[in-house]
Amino acid sequence: MLNTTLRIITKVSANLLCKLLGQPSVSNLETQLYDKQVQIQQLEEQERALYRVISKIRASLELETIFRTTTKETCKLLRVERIAVYRFYENWGGEFVSDFEFAETGWDDLETLGKNTVWNDSYLQENQGGRYCNNETLVVSDVYAASLSQCHLEILEQFHIRAYATAPIFVGKKLWGVLAAYQHSQPHEWKKLEIQFLSQIATQLGFAVKQAEFLAQAEQKAAELYKANQQQDILFNLVAEIRESLNLDILFKTTVREIRKALRSDRVSIFRFDPESNYTSGEFVSENVLPDYDSTIGIKVKDDCFGKKYALACHQGRIQILSDIYQDGLKDCHIQMLEQFQIKAQIVAPLMKGKNLWGLLCVHQCHCSRQWKTSEIQFIHQLAAQFNVALEHSELLEQFRSQANQLVQANNALELANSQLEKLSKLDALTQIANRHCFDQFLEQEWNRLKLSQNYLSLIIFDIDYFKNYNDSYGHLAGDKCLIKVAHAAQSVLKRPTDLLARYGGEEFIVILPNTNESGAIKITKLIQKSIEELKIPHKKNNFQHFVTVSLGVAIQKPTDKSSAQDLINAADKALYKAKDQGRNRWVCAAKF
Repeated sequence: MLNTTLRIITKVSANLLCKLLGQPSVSNLETQLYDKQVQIQQLEEQERALYRVISKIRASLELETIFRTTTKETCKLLRVERIAVYRFYENWGGEFVSDFEFAETGWDDLETLGKNTVWNDSYLQENQGGRYCNNETLVVSDVYAASLSQCHLEILEQFHIRAYATAPIFVGKKLWGVLAAYQHSQPHEWKKLEIQFLSQIATQLGFAVKQAEFLAQAEQKAAELYKANQQQDILFNLVAEIRESLNLDILFKTTVREIRKALRSDRVSIFRFDPESNYTSGEFVSENVLPDYDSTIGIKVKDDCFGKKYALACHQGRIQILSDIYQDGLKDCHIQMLEQFQIKAQIVAPLMKGKNLWGLLCVHQCHCSRQWKTSEIQFIHQLAAQFNVALEHSELLEQFRSQANQLVQANNALELANSQLEKLSKLDALTQIANRHCFDQFLEQEWNRLKLSQNYLSLIIFDIDYFKNYNDSYGHLAGDKCLIKVAHAAQSVLKRPTDLLARYGGEEFIVILPNTNESGAIKITKLIQKSIEELKIPHKKNNFQHFVTVSLGVAIQKPTDKSSAQDLINAADKALYKAKDQGRNRWVCAAKF
């Protein structure tokens, strides 16, 4: 009782003294300290939540999956009733994207924003993104107390929105869209940490969109390389046939078939002018056409429009490109002639015999208009040039070498791209050592090889002791750095190019040692354990050491037809668990089997 009284008197005296000195009282300081501790705790919780969301964003390369996962997680973490994504058009209008929205139960049956709802905000359109271009957030705790315009309020009421907070999504330096949090049932006083969290998630979504764009560009480039390679291969074969074939009829049929297949067009035909017609008449002498469209073979064509308007340009080597016959300024007589053959779009390249216009190479699109690609036009141009050689047998060697060189370059580029993709597919994204898929392939390969040579194959499985405690103590980012250091330390022990270290899962690693007996495997095991201990990575929750240690299991076997690689993995795994049962920070070698 006396002690309590003394403490009260002391505290009152201290408060009076602080007041006389013009300083904050002890009670005020205690309150400030408590508030600061609460704020720090909230920040830590936000960082952990942000890390979880970022991890899920980085775990996928599919934009739709990323947005669906992120909106769901954000909605639950902020404890709001809806999260939606608004994407801008080029004219600064925009829409809410249906696949990118998440709403809590009870609000998902309302008329959703996410059914690709167009919401053109006149302010955003007039100001080209407005405040969002300056990376500013917008927070409204109660739409009825925010002095909003009546038209804006009516839109919000349509979707039962009572409060909202929005943050811009930037892709690089471009404003891509807005991440929006909505409260339907009641007003919401948005906290500073909530807005900060929403902005951080919007930033990460911007990174994800940028990554998806890079991936799409890479895939498009690979597709273009493949298509270019395919076209060059067809060109190469046609050139070879042009050189070898003396039968124009066979050459014509091969050419139209391969071109239609390469360009996936509806019809490819070769048209020959009547020699004395001054380019006003002729007939189609060869074609390859889909069954849905009429054949042109044997039909005599008389077109005075072509002879007057287009013959001179073709004679000069120009290619006619029509994306839509009704939009490209053609004369009525020309349109009527094209309609006769169901043509909606076409490429027409001149075929020269010496200095004379012999005929036309025609690529037809019949079911709809078509925007022809530069590579497709170039392909036809190259083929027409080679065909001209077939008609006159001139300058073939120089053109053939040029096309062969382009084919080699396309193949080299494709092989390089495939090699890079193959390399990336075998690496663990975090530690940059081999991943589980690479390990499985390599183990199967070495098992089959050593089964023939009757030599030893050794396996070491190890993981970090009390790694969950490590993550709980230091955070997942520190855990990732720890995994990277451990992987590098273990990798430094392996000197032979035939040895492989792979991340087996989580904090677990595995080592393949071909042509290695028991003594050699134990030596490597000890070196790995020592190299990791020497890192001296602090680990206060390690029950035996104050730094990071590992437990290791070793198994050695000569592969046979009666055993399997999985048996070897199981043996090493049992040895690892035995090491853990014996107290961790040690290795155990499985009995030979």
